[in-house]
Amino acid sequence: MSCSIDDRSIALLGEEALQRIQKAKIALFGIGGVGGTAFEALLRLGVKEIHLYDYDVVDESNLNRQILFTKEDLGKRKVDVALKRAQCIRKDVLVVPHFLRISSDFSSDVPFDVMLDAIDDVEGKIHLMEYSASHQIPLILSLGMARRFDPSLVSYSSLEQTGGDPLGKRIRKLARERGLNLSNYLAIYSKEKIQKESGNVLGSYMMVPSSAGLIMAFLAIKTLLKNKE
Repeated sequence: MSCSIDDRSIALLGEEALQRIQKAKIALFGIGGVGGTAFEALLRLGVKEIHLYDYDVVDESNLNRQILFTKEDLGKRKVDVALKRAQCIRKDVLVVPHFLRISSDFSSDVPFDVMLDAIDDVEGKIHLMEYSASHQIPLILSLGMARRFDPSLVSYSSLEQTGGDPLGKRIRKLARERGLNLSNYLAIYSKEKIQKESGNVLGSYMMVPSSAGLIMAFLAIKTLLKNKE
């Protein structure tokens, strides 16, 4: 008896719900430790159109935690590697790579159903918040995941309720200055106290950012199903 890639998803979610998810158009910004795991989860679910935005190439330091890349990918553009991986898993998903850095002039003609922010640049995150507000597109953000040890302490709430995260603090301050309503954004953050630095390297390993990436994919699915009610 042959089985399809969607059988177990249908068994959990139901065919109607999965079809709603699969019809979605998603924008994912940043495909490193958090974004790469979110992308893989959404890809395997069969989201039909995923636009990837990243302005980085694969470095050996990425390999300890970023699920999409191997040593064969060193020096390649991350969006190109992600596209190739997608084609090896599902040929029925349209993955559109965009090799660019997010700035104030970001725009798209695609009517995204949800936007996922997994970039590190504070100004870039603010630009995405402004774009999502002006286009009334739900935006889910990931805050800092480096220098954390325990993946079970990764959680989510509205951006205004996050705490204990230096990146989140800067984003909240700038967002308020720009007149953005923090309660309109879901944010993924760690409740864990930041570990002490060791040397000049920003410590991180796979468990925490991948946990954030899975939560990001889950929140995207939850948002898509809620918006279709």
